[in-house]
Formats: sequence, structure tokens, C-alpha cells
Amino acid sequence: MMSRALLTVTAVAVSSGFAMAGFDAQFTGLHGVNNAIHVDNTGSGGTTNGNFNAGHFSFVYTDMGGQRGGGQFSGGAFSTFCIELQHIANGSNTYDVTGINNAPNPSPGEGGPQYDSADESEVNAVVAAAIRLGWLNADMSLASATAHQLAAIQGQIWTVVLDDSVVTAANAGVGVQMAALQAEIANDPTARVHGLAAMVNADSQDQLFIVPLPTAAFAGLMTLGGIAGFKRLRRR
Repeated sequence: MMSRALLTVTAVAVSSGFAMAGFDAQFTGLHGVNNAIHVDNTGSGGTTNGNFNAGHFSFVYTDMGGQRGGGQFSGGAFSTFCIELQHIANGSNTYDVTGINNAPNPSPGEGGPQYDSADESEVNAVVAAAIRLGWLNADMSLASATAHQLAAIQGQIWTVVLDDSVVTAANAGVGVQMAALQAEIANDPTARVHGLAAMVNADSQDQLFIVPLPTAAFAGLMTLGGIAGFKRLRRR
């Protein structure tokens, strides 16, 4: 039920035109599996061929421009998945919020060319499938996912955005979960996650990001029962 509610209010955030211009945040850790995913783009002239840690990336806001947002974004910490192979720069970094099809920054990034509308659609399908499986909440925070499932989500995101790379599970348990996720994606390959965007920085690893509502608006919507309550507030 919470996932559905969060999906509803996030949809309102997008339809009402709310967007975050950007914020400062610092990476604080990874919840997943070390050396879980193998990425090889040498067949297309790249230089990447190795195993990568994969999972849920944790960040804390260091300067939010005065606006946090609802759900997992109402506190100081939030979680993401990365969408490029560039390393995360140390310390606090300034991220702009943009469409996934405008990533990575810089483009082309390590692992392939700039993403397009097809990549954006495929990423949406991956995250939506993880939500349907109950692994993630609709704001991309942790629901029931294990470390292996979080790594599988990350691996599948790399699979769809790194078009010039061969992405495979380097851990048997992660491979099992990637197969389960792929099967769920096939059930609805055009699914969308409202508000799913990218947080980008030219000197640090780009991440997925869900554009949140301001905290006060989120609280009001939850109290009044979602969209219906929002409409009543607008009429006032």
C-alpha cells in the first residue's frame, strides 16, 4: 500500500510541474554485493573489462537549495542506483536533475554513448519491475530486497543503458535474481515510474533519482488520501 501511495504522489509531483533544479549530496556507502557484475565493452573499442560492485547507493544531502521532498527524500539520506561507470568523486558534489535521456554527463561516458529515449524507457521498466516484485518502494527506497536483489537491479540497469557493453552477473546468486527480474520486466516492458530522472555531475557518477514532492505537500497528500485530497486542496 505504501508503494502505491508513493507512486501516486510522485505522479502528482510531475504533473504539477514541480522539479528540483539541483542539490548537493555526498555518497556514504553501497548496500549490495562486491564484484557482482562484469562489464566488458572492449568489443566496441572501449577499455572497460572487469567486475564492479553493484547495489543500492546511499547519499546524504549537504545542500538542498531549501527543499527536501517527500518519502525517502524527507530526511537527510536517500538511496539511488548508478547509471554510468565513472567513479563517485569524494566529498560533496553538486548534482543537476535531468531526464535519463540527457545522461550521462559527460557524454559519451565510460561504457557507451549518450542515452536516448529507448534507454530511458528500459530503465523505467527495470525499476517498475523491481517495485512490482516488492523489492523497492515506489520512491526507490528499500522495501524487501536482499543484497543480491539490489545488485541484480543495478546489473539490469547497466544492461539496458550500456548499449555497447556486455553485462553479465559475476556472482551466481546475483545471476539468479537478475533472471527473476528479467522475467518480471517481460510482463510489462513499457511500464513507467513517475518522476524517475537522473542526477548528474560531470565529475562524479550519475545516478537515478525520483523527483519528489516538497515535504509539506507530501504530508498533505498522504493525509487527504492522494490525488482526491490534492484536488480538494487546489479548490481551496
